[in-house]
Amino acid sequence: MKPDQSSSASCEGCGTTRDLCLLLYNVRYRASQRRFCTNCVLKKHEGLFCPICFDVYDDSPPPHLRLMCHKCPSFAHRSCVVSSSGSDSTPPFYLCPPCADPKFTYFKLTSENPTVNKANGKGDKVDLVAACAQNAKGLRAIDLQSAKVLVAAARIAASSMTKAAAAARIDAERRCKEAALARKKAREALERVAYLAAKEKDAKGFST
Repeated sequence: MKPDQSSSASCEGCGTTRDLCLLLYNVRYRASQRRFCTNCVLKKHEGLFCPICFDVYDDSPPPHLRLMCHKCPSFAHRSCVVSSSGSDSTPPFYLCPPCADPKFTYFKLTSENPTVNKANGKGDKVDLVAACAQNAKGLRAIDLQSAKVLVAAARIAASSMTKAAAAARIDAERRCKEAALARKKAREALERVAYLAAKEKDAKGFST
């Protein structure tokens, strides 16, 4: 993961500028390198993390410990779904947060300050799910859930680029071997031509 240095840079997925999404990640997506915001990284890699606790899967949880979304490849820990539903039993029908709410966003930057707003009696208007807020000093404070979201996106982006780098290294090694083989064949061809030319010259000299 590498944040873009330009504040005017934008996400190639949703067009959000860096000053509104905080970070942009370099990601290998569909055989090309793309630049995505946190929200797009997660939405385009649904099956790599739990959309409730934001743990990135090293290995897919076994079927009896996970629930698949009915609309997309996303799946969550069964325990997370049960806990978030407020019930003691598994719900019969599971939709991941983005599928349940088309307007859902994993990460949203806001300029409101929860502490200041509560002091002004405006606490009810604060988006408690918002990722960041401006504090009294103008600094951005990130809550625990937002931090988990950022870490999940960073891990996915880093894994994506690591795999891309490994694939590029394998491709480069293959091309080097092909180039070495081509040079060897070219050298052998030149040596063969030189040998035939010398042989023909000797034959002409002998005949005269």
